[in-house]
Amino acid sequence: MVLPPDHKLPYYQRRDPTYDEYAGRIVGELARDVDKLLMIDLGANVGDTAVLALASADNVDVRCVEGSARYAGYCRRNVARFGERATVIERFVGPVGKHRKFVETGTTAGFYGDVTEGGDAPDGTDWLTPTELLEGADEYPRVLWKTDIDGFDIHILVEHWDVIRANCEVLWFEFDPPGTLGDRSDIARLCELVGSSGLDMVVYDNLGRRMFSMPAGPAAGTSLLGLARWLDDIRLGHLTVQYLDVWLMPTALAARVCADGAA
Repeated sequence: MVLPPDHKLPYYQRRDPTYDEYAGRIVGELARDVDKLLMIDLGANVGDTAVLALASADNVDVRCVEGSARYAGYCRRNVARFGERATVIERFVGPVGKHRKFVETGTTAGFYGDVTEGGDAPDGTDWLTPTELLEGADEYPRVLWKTDIDGFDIHILVEHWDVIRANCEVLWFEFDPPGTLGDRSDIARLCELVGSSGLDMVVYDNLGRRMFSMPAGPAAGTSLLGLARWLDDIRLGHLTVQYLDVWLMPTALAARVCADGAA
C-alpha cells in the first residue's frame, strides 16, 4: 500500500490488529459459492478496503468510488496490480443532505460544517447516483454494497434504499449516528428499513470485533435504534467505540459468516 505521509492507517493497524483485517475474511466467505462477486466500495479512500477484498478471493471485483482527487490517485496506485478487477471512479455519490464544505486531512476527506464557514462548497458537483453506480451489477450473482463516507452513510441508504436493496444482496455500512451530517430523523427511518428488510444483521465495533448478530425481523431494527442511542451516550463519555460496522445479509450467509473461523 502506498499512503500519504501523514495517513494514520499504520498507526491504527499497530494499535488495533483487528481494525481492518476482519472484513477480508467475510468478503472471501461471501465469494466462496458464486462465480463472481462485485463490491461497491463507496468512500474508498486510498483503496485499503478494496485491496483487502480483492486479495480475499480471485472472483471478487471492486468498484472504488472516491470523490477526493488526492485519495483517488492513491487508490488507483494501490489497486493497479489487480488489473480489470478493480475500477476507480472519481465522483461523489448523491446528492444527499445539505451541501457542506469539503475538507481533506491526512487520513480522510469529506463534507463538514456549513458552507458559510469557508472552504469549497460542492455546488455544481457532478453527482453520481446509486442507479448509475450500480449499472451492470445484474451481471454478478452477488453484489456487496459498502459505504464509509463520514457522516452521510445513513442518509445515502435511506434516500436510495429501494435501488440499493434491489441490486445488492449484502449491505455493509458505517453506523455513526452521533456524527451524522444530514436529517437526524433518517436514523430512525434506517432502523425501520433494516427491520423490514428480511435480512439478518451482524454488528462489529469500530475495531473489527464482532459484537452480536440478529435474525431478520423488526427486532433487528429496534436493536439498531438502541445502538444509536448507546453510541450517542458513549461518544459523550469519550469511550473507545466511536461507530459500528453493520452488515445485512440473508440468513444462510449470516450463519456462514458467524461460524467459527469465518469472522
